[in-house]
Amino acid sequence: MLKFSIWLHIIAAIFWIGGMLFLTLVIAPFLKGIEDPKERSRIYQVVGTRFRFWGWIAIALLLLTGPLNLHLMGIPLERLLDGGFYQGPYGKTLIVKLVFVAIIVATSFLHDFVFGPKARNSSYYGNISRWIGRGNLLMALLIAFLAVALRLGGL
Repeated sequence: MLKFSIWLHIIAAIFWIGGMLFLTLVIAPFLKGIEDPKERSRIYQVVGTRFRFWGWIAIALLLLTGPLNLHLMGIPLERLLDGGFYQGPYGKTLIVKLVFVAIIVATSFLHDFVFGPKARNSSYYGNISRWIGRGNLLMALLIAFLAVALRLGGL
């Protein structure tokens, strides 16, 4: 069960981070070649909306399998609630990862449901949405690094 849960966690992370990389490195440069700003915005909105559905499924899987993985690895909830757990390298790395996870879930919500929809008709919200998206991509890559560090005992 642990192997399957870790596998599902990794697949969800690959999908989510891969999707963000695809939007940033493939779709955004492609759209720069489209001269009509309304058409460019419309295409990005369509692609982004389609990815959003699957992206939130990936986030949900990550939020479910993360705690499940800890439980299956023998780290009970009581241990996570003990402040002493966070004194060692594993606990310190885990808490940093969890803080970034909380931030990225909150900012993804703002990006997808607040600023993103407003970006269609506003360059101001478009800039905010773009910077949140870039920040989320960087945080996601950092979270992936922290996940690798956790598998190796922490930082």
